[in-house]
Amino acid sequence: MAIGEVFLGAVVTVLLERLASRELLKFLLPLGIDAQLKKWRRTLLMIKAVLTDAENKQTRNEAVKEWLNDLEDLAYDLDDLVDKLNTEALQRKLMETDEESTSQVQKLFSTFSNNFSDFISERGINSELQEINERLEDLAQQISMLSLVMNVKGSSDKTGERLQLTSVVDESEVHGREKDKEDILKMLLEVESSDSPISVIPIVGMGGVGKTTLAQLVYNDVRLKGEFDLMAWACVSDEFDAFRITKIILEAVFSGSCDYTDLNMLQVKLKESLSNKRFLVVLDDVWNEKYGDWDILRRPFLAGKPGSKIIVTTRHEKVAKIMSRIPAYHLNLLSDNDALSLLAQHSLGTKTFDVRPDLREIGKSVVRRCKNLPLAVKSLGGLLRTKASPKEWEGVLNSEIWIAEEKSEILPALKLSYHYLPPELKQCFAYCAIFPKDYEVEKSELVYLWMAEGFLKQSQEERLMEELGNNYFDELLTRSFFQKSSANTSRFVMHDLFNDLAMCVSGYKCLRLDDMLKDNLRHKISEKVRHLSFNSREYKSYDRFSSVNSFQSLRTFLPLSISIWQPAMYLSRRVLLDVVPKLYCVRELSLSGYKIYELPSSIGNLRHLRYFNLSRTPLKWLPESASTLCNLQVLILEGCYRLSKLPARMDKLINLRHLNIANTSQLREMSEGIARLTSLQTLPKLIVSKSSGLKINDLRDFSLLKGEISIEELQHVVNVQEATDARLTNKSSLNKIGLIWSSTFDDSRNEILELDVLDVLKPHENLSSLEIKFYGGAKFPSWIGDSSFSMLTTISFDLCKKCSTLPTLGKLPLLKDLSVQGMDQVKVIGTEFYGNICDGESLFPSLENLTFDDMSQWEEWHGLAPGAQCTVEIPKLRRFYVRRCPKLVSLPNFSFPSLRELSVEKCNEVVLNSIHNLTSLTQLKLVTISGLKSVFEQFPLKLENFKIDDCEDLVTLWPSENIMQRPVNLQKVSVKGCPKLLSIQEIGVIGSLDIKNCASLELLPDNISSCRNLTIVGCPSLKMMTSLEDCSTSLESLCIGGWVNLNLTNLMGSFHNYSSLTRLIIVVCDGLESFPQGSLPIPNLRNLLIIGCRNLRSLPDRMEQLLSLEHLLVLNCPSLTESSNIPPNLIYLTIGICGVKPLGELDLHKLTSLEYFGLNSVYPELVSFSNDNDQHYLLPPSLKSLNLSGLPNLETLSKGFQNLTSLRILNLTKCPKLVALPVEDQLYNLLSLSIKDCPLLKKRCLRNEGDYWPIIADIPNVQIDDRSIYDPESCP
Repeated sequence: MAIGEVFLGAVVTVLLERLASRELLKFLLPLGIDAQLKKWRRTLLMIKAVLTDAENKQTRNEAVKEWLNDLEDLAYDLDDLVDKLNTEALQRKLMETDEESTSQVQKLFSTFSNNFSDFISERGINSELQEINERLEDLAQQISMLSLVMNVKGSSDKTGERLQLTSVVDESEVHGREKDKEDILKMLLEVESSDSPISVIPIVGMGGVGKTTLAQLVYNDVRLKGEFDLMAWACVSDEFDAFRITKIILEAVFSGSCDYTDLNMLQVKLKESLSNKRFLVVLDDVWNEKYGDWDILRRPFLAGKPGSKIIVTTRHEKVAKIMSRIPAYHLNLLSDNDALSLLAQHSLGTKTFDVRPDLREIGKSVVRRCKNLPLAVKSLGGLLRTKASPKEWEGVLNSEIWIAEEKSEILPALKLSYHYLPPELKQCFAYCAIFPKDYEVEKSELVYLWMAEGFLKQSQEERLMEELGNNYFDELLTRSFFQKSSANTSRFVMHDLFNDLAMCVSGYKCLRLDDMLKDNLRHKISEKVRHLSFNSREYKSYDRFSSVNSFQSLRTFLPLSISIWQPAMYLSRRVLLDVVPKLYCVRELSLSGYKIYELPSSIGNLRHLRYFNLSRTPLKWLPESASTLCNLQVLILEGCYRLSKLPARMDKLINLRHLNIANTSQLREMSEGIARLTSLQTLPKLIVSKSSGLKINDLRDFSLLKGEISIEELQHVVNVQEATDARLTNKSSLNKIGLIWSSTFDDSRNEILELDVLDVLKPHENLSSLEIKFYGGAKFPSWIGDSSFSMLTTISFDLCKKCSTLPTLGKLPLLKDLSVQGMDQVKVIGTEFYGNICDGESLFPSLENLTFDDMSQWEEWHGLAPGAQCTVEIPKLRRFYVRRCPKLVSLPNFSFPSLRELSVEKCNEVVLNSIHNLTSLTQLKLVTISGLKSVFEQFPLKLENFKIDDCEDLVTLWPSENIMQRPVNLQKVSVKGCPKLLSIQEIGVIGSLDIKNCASLELLPDNISSCRNLTIVGCPSLKMMTSLEDCSTSLESLCIGGWVNLNLTNLMGSFHNYSSLTRLIIVVCDGLESFPQGSLPIPNLRNLLIIGCRNLRSLPDRMEQLLSLEHLLVLNCPSLTESSNIPPNLIYLTIGICGVKPLGELDLHKLTSLEYFGLNSVYPELVSFSNDNDQHYLLPPSLKSLNLSGLPNLETLSKGFQNLTSLRILNLTKCPKLVALPVEDQLYNLLSLSIKDCPLLKKRCLRNEGDYWPIIADIPNVQIDDRSIYDPESCP
């Protein structure tokens, strides 16, 4: 296939439509340019007629290939020119029709000359017209020279009619893998005698053979559900990132996000989670062949219970040998029959060719051509679904693509699938080359991008572009160009081979910047790039984008992230000021997630812009010039937590279809001009104005709204008619609605009006989620809880302070999540909450999560009516939270057979004692339970995680007479702030024990031999401490603190036995003066933290022998005067408020792995980092991050820093005499600079004033006194 095989049919079709636009031709009429456009249109029609022949010949004729590439470049440039003319016409039309123009608006549009001739000359349009004309004529003249012929009947690549036999099966239907599945399942379920707690099962096979599919089949098999305590799936890909993979697995275990930024913390947390659990983890698509990387990743897995398994899918046998000691399972190609069955499934919708025997033999030939590779067979099957006759199937079989001369790793079958796509789908798929491998794309995100590119034009005006885009996506999905993500079913990925195919067909048009820079291919980047994407990482310097200035025709500028969870990200200010404003042709622009505090007003010059993503940026406002972006279709401001206002003339954005302002808490007003944007489909937030802004009745004209909307400040509704005019009940596409008043309950609030307003704001019955917040009525209207709202899955009542009763919700069939918070007037909840329940009928049949919070006056929760004999259960309730209900003393005797998680906080002990039969409970959290002396008479036997905080009356966990009823699955226990608790001896075998601030605690558990993580802090009354030698082989993390007479020898015995201990923390142990035995020979220790040990005189001897130690932190040990040698393999080193050797004697320059060094209030005499002996530098060149604090005499960093070529992060705090930063070359390499309490240096770094400002202005992140220097509000 030719590089960048073109999809010009769709491009030319759209161009022809645009060139025939009456509005455009009328606009160009005064200068006669309309005639030029008409001529171009005729020429393009002639060219379009030979496109099919050209595309067929390009595989064997280099001249034709070059002709197509030139034509494609011309098509892009011509489209940009036509768009420029269309935009000018639209701007002028807006100016003419704007009857309310102000001087400010006139000034905004002053750049658009009133004289069209001036526009043509000023914008260089004449030269562009001439150039386009010459290039188009040249291409037309080459048609005969290349012997290109017009399409003949039957040669078109138009798709045929679909075979209407049966519907196509789901992607999960697989053929020929039954034995493979059973083999893997047998390996998973068998009991092994190996000493290792985990077994790694590699599945090896070529790309597209079905390794991931087989792993998914096994992973979802019902036979595994009871075999493993935890299951997780992680896509590894060719970029092996232990941090990312560990985080994915940890988030899968916790079913939510985690905010750790340190690999060690992640691994410690994952070890705790896997401790004594039998787990199954799938590591999909592993490429890395470095044993060291695998060794780091596998460490947390060793905490698992024997029988734990890891499935690895990989293309390489070497990877399998590195990761596993057992032979790899080799997945072979399909048999002929299975491959033929798979082809039938995807082409005909049946498992055999019995319904079309005339196609069977051709099908066999197709399968042979696909070499029985499942991905290729599926892809061709998707293509052949559109071919109804044997002749069409033979045409596919005999395509020249099978015998293309050029060498490529792209399978011919996949090329053929692409070749036979309709032109409009070709361009949509080729655009996807901007996505890196394993990128999980949201369907709506991709449709927005396609729409911005103009791929979704059609003649049927009544059909929305978004609907067309969804159909295009679904078509690519059914043809296997996309597949559902295994980690997130709402997102989609391309198989690696299809990703390669997209890169192949897009050619130079799509550029993934990081791939080019990583492979040092900057010199091969074409200036004709149209679409640019790059990995959104923590910092982005200007240097990475320096070549973008030459991309004059760039249309797409898109940061993309493989990981869903991202840290704070910083972009060089120079990129924002010098690169982005010059992207004159850009249509899709994203700055999502970057710490951008203001946009330049020149952003209004990006007149082609259609997709603008500023989500999760700290912008407070957009420049008014943004309102000139009249082509803008999508504006995403979601999560802009500081955003306080939108541009005044939002009404100028007449093409805006999606305005996402969700999670913008500071935005409290919306201009009335938004009401004119009647094409809006996305508007998640509407703020009712008290005066001149939007009103509730403006909703009337938003007939296309979909998804969710939160209507806020409803106290500003003047009368019921305003709310009635909103016609909320007619908006059937709104499925999630929030109705929110002011949090201030004062005399201005009208209870009766608010009830009436809520009554008429009855939504459509398609509603799935309802939130009512700060409502001031005395009761709820009857529609809430009405059986007609059978689609409701989520309801939240929050701070509805005047309501004394809850609506009837107990019989809503699909309700899963119910939250009731801050309802101060509710004293009793009774049968009105449930409805009429018959004997044997369940309450809340689908409810899974129930929360009552901050119910200050709630006293009683009644069951059914007095005399009712039936037993009532809430059958599916999994999580039940009761918080801050201090007066609650009566609960019903309901059954919760599925309850897994219970949290009771700041309530009376009666609440806990009233919840019975917790046979399924696995997690229990108790916080500040008044009067609680023991937790349960009968402890939940399946409990795994138990946390209890601030229970002042607690004496024991449960009565001693029930000591035999210990939970056998208990893995994690946390007890904090229980001053009367005497003993926790009754706790059984556990993996993690965290005890803090229990002043009376005397006895710890008898048996801690399996404990992996142990924390004991602030327990001065401990009388018996069994030596930790019992758990020496299992203990991985130990934190001890607040021990007056700490004796490490008595506590730990022989250090050599602690083979699993990787983390040791000693905090505020004044009795510790030295380490026993003179050293700390813990063989695998990786983290050592010593904090606040005021009497510690020396660190362990022979620390240079701690070869595994990577992280050393010593803080606030003022008596420390004797220092041993530094461990040689440290990565992180922090020293603060303690006495150590002179800096030059620490030999830090020898630490070749050191990346982070922190120095806090040490070496008060230090003036610079230069070495007086001039023998070596004081700091190692490997250093990436340096934190200097509390150095009162430090004056300069310009000396002794010359070798720090890797330094990227520099933090300076409390250095009052510091006046000089490192030299310019090093400052240019910095990605982050923080200066705090350094007054002399601060003065030199002030924005636009200090002499350092021109040098540091390009650093992505500069903080002075904890405020970004790029934030306008931080300027003096």
